[in-house]
Amino acid sequence: MTPLKSTKHPSNLRRRKRKGRGIGSGLGKTAGRGQTGQKARVKAIHPRFEGGQTPMIRHLPKFHGFSLRRRIRYHPVNLCDLGEIPAGSVVDLIYLADRSLLPKKLRRLRVKLLGDGEVSVAATFRFHAFSEQARSKVEQAGGTCEVME
Repeated sequence: MTPLKSTKHPSNLRRRKRKGRGIGSGLGKTAGRGQTGQKARVKAIHPRFEGGQTPMIRHLPKFHGFSLRRRIRYHPVNLCDLGEIPAGSVVDLIYLADRSLLPKKLRRLRVKLLGDGEVSVAATFRFHAFSEQARSKVEQAGGTCEVME
C-alpha cells in the first residue's frame, strides 16, 4: 500500500512577510511604506479626506426630502378648460393637443380629468384617470368615461 501524499504543493506553503520585524525580514525599518509622509504614519486615510481643505461635501447644501420615482404623475385638466364640446364627440389626448392644453414635454404623460366646470353635451371622455366629481358630471350629461391604459 502506498503512503498518502500531501495535496498541498510546497509553493503554496510560502509564509507571509512579517512587516517591520527587523532587517532580516526584508521589510524592516519602514515596513514597505517609504520614507516619511502621512501614508507612512497613518494606517488608512478616510476616502473623503481632501488634505485639510474644506471637503466638497461641506461646500454643497444639505439635501432635504426626496421624490418617489415610481409615483404616477398626472397632468390635470378641468372640465372648464375643454371649452365647447361638440355633441357625440370623443374627447381624448388628440382633442387636448389640438387646443394646446397639453404641456410641451410629453414624456410618459398621463392626464386626469377634474370636475371644475360644467358639461352640457353627451360625449365620450378617454383619459388615464377621472376625479369622482368629473365622472359624475359627465355621466349626468349622458356621456361616458373610458379609462386609458
